[in-house]
Amino acid sequence: MQRRRETDKHPLKTKAWKPAFLASPVSLRAVTWDDQRSQFITRFIFSGLGLAYFNLGGMSARSAEFLLAVNLVLVVYAVLTTIYLVHARNNRLSPLRWRLAMWTDLVACGFSALADLHVTSPAYLVFLAIIIGNGMRYGLRPFAEAALGSFLLVMLILYLQFTDYMNAISVAGIFFFLFGAIFVLYAFSLMARMERRREEMAAQSGLDQLTGLLNRRGFEERAQRLFQDVQTQGRPLSVMFADLDGFKGINDALGHHVGDTVLRKIAGLINSSIRDSDVAARYGGDEFVVIMPDTGLPQATLVAERLQEAVGQWARSGNIALSLSIGMGEAPSHGNELEQLLQRVDSAMYLNKQARARGGIRCVDDVPD
Repeated sequence: MQRRRETDKHPLKTKAWKPAFLASPVSLRAVTWDDQRSQFITRFIFSGLGLAYFNLGGMSARSAEFLLAVNLVLVVYAVLTTIYLVHARNNRLSPLRWRLAMWTDLVACGFSALADLHVTSPAYLVFLAIIIGNGMRYGLRPFAEAALGSFLLVMLILYLQFTDYMNAISVAGIFFFLFGAIFVLYAFSLMARMERRREEMAAQSGLDQLTGLLNRRGFEERAQRLFQDVQTQGRPLSVMFADLDGFKGINDALGHHVGDTVLRKIAGLINSSIRDSDVAARYGGDEFVVIMPDTGLPQATLVAERLQEAVGQWARSGNIALSLSIGMGEAPSHGNELEQLLQRVDSAMYLNKQARARGGIRCVDDVPD
């Protein structure tokens, strides 16, 4: 199957790419709406507490000018959070919105710490909440990005207020920052172990961690049982083998993080196009395979057409050069064993990738011997 990689090098039309924030409902990790909503509620609580902290119970800001500025920042923060919330309600999974919201959190928190008269500002505890919250929801990489962003902002605050901090710093203040740094490092270590354990559990369970579909091992275990039904009971079974056209160009031009987003989206479209009794897997790279038990080839072809149309609509909405080449076969007509039928279906799909107009559907019967 490596041969297809050499043919999939046509340039990507990147000029009109629409960012995920506007077009792609896919995220780093599938996070439920309830979980996201709780995160937004927490943001509103923090903004309210920030306004109360600076405006009630004595002078907490460095000056009247800082007080006015931090109030404006917190109000703008609440407005932006509301915009992100509305977008999240209509587009549940968006990597770019997550990143914008996280950096909005960091900037608002950083300015609050800068405006605070006290060295041990409560804003530094909010930095920890941002780091841990993003890491627990979205994974190790977001944890690292939030930690790095927090560190850079704290260094900037120390640089801008170096004299004031040196005059006001105490032993308690020094240990406050030291314990905070140790806490972040310890949390990062725990998150790394959790990520490794999650990957191990996903592999053992037969699931592909990126897409949530079955991996190759899990697919082959399920498929063998279905092919036994074909041999013992004579029940028909259709196999669809799909490969993304133009995916290599996306990875090369826009980066692997965008490529991962595309793979998750395609996996979601596959899941929404098939029945619960069907078996879908990420077979490797940008290859997907679906087994449809008790389904003849004409009915399975309708599923393939529906999937192609869904992929095409999504690609057009983002103005990206992406399509799906599909090979179709049926057991027992085209083979009684999984490996035999997959090879024939793969050959049918490969002919589509060689064609000038990609994105076709080809049956095993259309492959010359």
